[in-house]
Amino acid sequence: MDVIDILLLPLYLGFIYFFANFIRSKNAGNPIYQRYYMRGLNYKMFGALGFAFIYLFYYRGGDTINFYITMKPLFKLFFRDPVTCLYFVLTPLPGYPPECHYEVYTHGAAYLLRGTASLTTIRIGGFVNLFCFNSYMACTVVFSFISYIFVFRAFALFCSIYPKLEKQFAIAFLMIPSVVFWGSGVSKDTIMLGCIFLFITSYYQLVISKKNIVANILWLVISGIIISSIRGFILFSIIPGAMLMTAVYYRSALRSGILRIVAGPIFLLVGGAASYLFIQGIGNSVQSYNLDALAQKAEGFHSWHTTLGETKGGSFYSLGNDVDYSLAGILRKAPLALVICLFGPFVWQIRNAVMLLSGIESLVFLFYFFRVFLTGRAYRALNVLFRDHIVMLCLPIIIIVGIAIGMTSFNYGALVRYRIPVQPLLAVLLIVTHYRITHPESD
Repeated sequence: MDVIDILLLPLYLGFIYFFANFIRSKNAGNPIYQRYYMRGLNYKMFGALGFAFIYLFYYRGGDTINFYITMKPLFKLFFRDPVTCLYFVLTPLPGYPPECHYEVYTHGAAYLLRGTASLTTIRIGGFVNLFCFNSYMACTVVFSFISYIFVFRAFALFCSIYPKLEKQFAIAFLMIPSVVFWGSGVSKDTIMLGCIFLFITSYYQLVISKKNIVANILWLVISGIIISSIRGFILFSIIPGAMLMTAVYYRSALRSGILRIVAGPIFLLVGGAASYLFIQGIGNSVQSYNLDALAQKAEGFHSWHTTLGETKGGSFYSLGNDVDYSLAGILRKAPLALVICLFGPFVWQIRNAVMLLSGIESLVFLFYFFRVFLTGRAYRALNVLFRDHIVMLCLPIIIIVGIAIGMTSFNYGALVRYRIPVQPLLAVLLIVTHYRITHPESD
């Protein structure tokens, strides 16, 4: 932590709160913004500062610090050769500028210069850092605030669909501790959290609400490109979820009960087929997205994260000795991987204070899951899954991303970070399902 961080942090926090007040006043007619915008921002800034301080003073390093190390030379390059700097941060074509390699190598952060995901994060961080004057703390709070804007937009959208659930949704989007903490630093996770909810919100407003067509198309393209560059497999879950949500929504809009019954399977079949064709098209056109390439990446993650789990931190978990990344092998391990992703670490796996907090959080999710799905009204819960368009959006994302994370993390340190976009959606699924069960008139 440098002198510039001490000087700029209060200034940037002041700017963020000033801009947040401007956004809230611009939405004076929306009670959700009046009641929750500043409160949620307080949680987010607390998470950002906690994230930064823990990595600076407790871990004394880590990916977030190394990403900052890769961003610092770009700031200096901007004043020597602005064209080269801007060409790197604004386009996906060139690699990391050779002029900046020496400083990165001498600080041991060169491993981040390999791979599209890390380079995309460096580009975004490098661009943000141009406005933060090489201050890690300023970058952290700005990253956090940008992500918060998009998460809050999703929260406001969901509240407009279910106004009676605003308090529960506030917890789901703004107050889950892991999401607040891991989604508030200079990291891939913060970028992904914001982009996933930006993509969902833009898609909903474009296809269902039919508002701000041009702006939402633009945001959809930008967020889709960033998601595909950092964790492209998530598109394999968002697209099916979005298409099935659309099918269920327009099926429910039909007034005739007979038409809804007849159209239901057709809409779901069309949505499923469109999702399949999209995934096949992506896989065939982009080599890195086909099943063989994804299996190779999964095996690489498995090996690396297993090594980390066994040698650093003791948070390793196992799916057994017969993990196989063929389609049949994935299907065989999918239920266990999904349970571990959504509800781990379990009580008997807790090894330290950080895991204890994650364990308590997972226990709350597990309790609520049993309360919703394993009661005398479980049959109604299953009925809701295929009749509510918001639930249909969440379900494929939770299942596909949950299985992917559970099959590749193999240590809870990685898992609790990767699953943060899933947790708000899981909470939404449980909240809406419970509401629909206890309020049958909402059908």
